[in-house]
Amino acid sequence: MFSRRRFLSLPLVIGASVIGVVSGKAIFGPPLDEYWKKKLEQEAAEKENDASSG
Repeated sequence: MFSRRRFLSLPLVIGASVIGVVSGKAIFGPPLDEYWKKKLEQEAAEKENDASSG
């Protein structure tokens, strides 16, 4: 099938990495932002409950 005669070139690796990061942020960015927003709100509510009860 495919034969690998030499290592991957540096520009190819950098380009693939940039594409991976950009597409990853596009796919997973909004759900992760929503998750962290809910998590921070939950932690803030727990701190308020601890401060008011203690």
